[in-house]
Formats: sequence, C-alpha cells, structure tokens
Amino acid sequence: MGKFRESRTAHNLLLSYSAEAQARTRYNFFATRAHDEGLIQIGRLFDETAAQEYEHALRFFNFFNGGELTITGAFPAGVIKDTRSNLIASAALELYVHDEMYAVFAEVAEAEGFARAADTFNAINVSEKNHEIMFRELAENLATGKTFQKESVVTWKCLSCGYLHHGKTPPDKCPACVKPPGYFEILKKNW
Repeated sequence: MGKFRESRTAHNLLLSYSAEAQARTRYNFFATRAHDEGLIQIGRLFDETAAQEYEHALRFFNFFNGGELTITGAFPAGVIKDTRSNLIASAALELYVHDEMYAVFAEVAEAEGFARAADTFNAINVSEKNHEIMFRELAENLATGKTFQKESVVTWKCLSCGYLHHGKTPPDKCPACVKPPGYFEILKKNW
C-alpha cells in the first residue's frame, strides 16, 4: 500500500464510490415509484440521474488499480415513499453530498497533494448541485400542482410516442398513443 492508499483522499474516494453506487440504486427505486404513480417524466429524470451517479461511481472506482480495500459509511436505506417525498429526500442528500462531502473531500485532496482527485470532486460537485436544484423544483411543482399545469401555453411532448400538444396542460390522453398525462413533459429543444 503506498502513500495514496493510506491517505484520507483514498478513503474519501472509496466512500464516494460507495455513496454514488448506492445513490444510483436508490434513484432507480424512486424511478419505479414515480412510474407506478403515473409520473413518467419524473421517473425518467430519476433514471437519468441514476445513470449520472453510475458515471460518478465509475470515476471514483477508477482511482484504484485492483486489490481490496474496506470502507464503512452510513447510507439511507429501506424507505421508498411517495414521489414528492422521494424528491425531497433526494434533494437533501444531494445538498449534503455537495456541501459537506465533496467540497471537503476536494480540500483534503488538495492539501494531501492529490490534484486529480480534487479536480474530480470539484467537477462532480457541479452535477450534484444541479441534481439538488432539479429535485427541489420537481417537488415544488408536485406540491403546487404545477407539474401538469402551466400559466401560459407551452408545447407538451409525449414521452411514449413524441406527439406534440400545445396548451396550458397536456391532453387527458395522448391522441396518438392514448397514454395518460403523466407521459407528457414540456418540449425542450436540444438541437
């Protein structure tokens, strides 16, 4: 074991790997709940975030070149609530991760002379902050009834078939594939 494997940074990278791997699975669980509640767009966002957490876990995992290391940590477990509650819990966890874990871990890595690790923590923190904001906004939309109700006319896209609908709300069912309103999201042009 060298200087790196005995460092606080190595411990923090392992803890981060474990946290990201667990967050990925938890978000997949929450996606299933959202789908079960008919909130397909939110389910897809949970799954998309889970895929991003997978990438973060892989980045932390790749700091090690084999061998076995032991890591312990406390992680939320065993509770899947309604989607709004899951969003609030996810936002709180993301806040903890970006403020109290990765920001501190980056400082430790920098102090120990592991610039690549510090840069990795700082870069991933950008995503974690965005995850928190997204989860909070989605929870607020659910709480205020704005998930499927907008103040002005917008273009809604069916996530099942791509049908476009213009209105303040999505249709009661998609005219093209008959999916319910939970399959609609506001069209975002990414081209």
